[in-house]
Amino acid sequence: MLCGKKVFLRAVELEDARIISAWLNDRKCTEHLDIIYPISKRYADSFVLEADEDRYKKVFIIDSPEHRPIGLFIIDKIRWEYRNCEIGIAIYDKNQRGKGYGRDAVETALDFIFNSMNMHLVYLHVEEDNGPAINLYKSLGFEVEGLLKDRTFKEGKYKNVYVMSKTKGGMNI
Repeated sequence: MLCGKKVFLRAVELEDARIISAWLNDRKCTEHLDIIYPISKRYADSFVLEADEDRYKKVFIIDSPEHRPIGLFIIDKIRWEYRNCEIGIAIYDKNQRGKGYGRDAVETALDFIFNSMNMHLVYLHVEEDNGPAINLYKSLGFEVEGLLKDRTFKEGKYKNVYVMSKTKGGMNI
């Protein structure tokens, strides 16, 4: 378990599959995520089981200070030979947003990624209209590398996606 100042990042367990399925099927929760189709409970089970065995992907449940699941943090596309990876975060419990839990989860994960996994560079994708996330990432030292045009399609509109990154030397936490 990774302990932040406010949240805990722990390994995902099979019993988490039901809540993950509920989160991923809530359109309000996945507004800024690349999820289009409904997620079955069977898919959620396999997602959790595969997460434990994948050398190139690590999935964490974000627990609140009361040890209740409130979101997911994913370290994906781990390239050990190049020492880089992609990250993704979502606070799915809408009542827990705006409390600094997302910031704490990202800070805790970055410390782990840079200092325990020995990664050099971390990158992410964020929709251009997700202002709160972009502001958070910039405040943590992420810089925009580029803009991917018309990458997602939601509610009848194409959306652009920023690619942002930071290096270990640029760590500002």
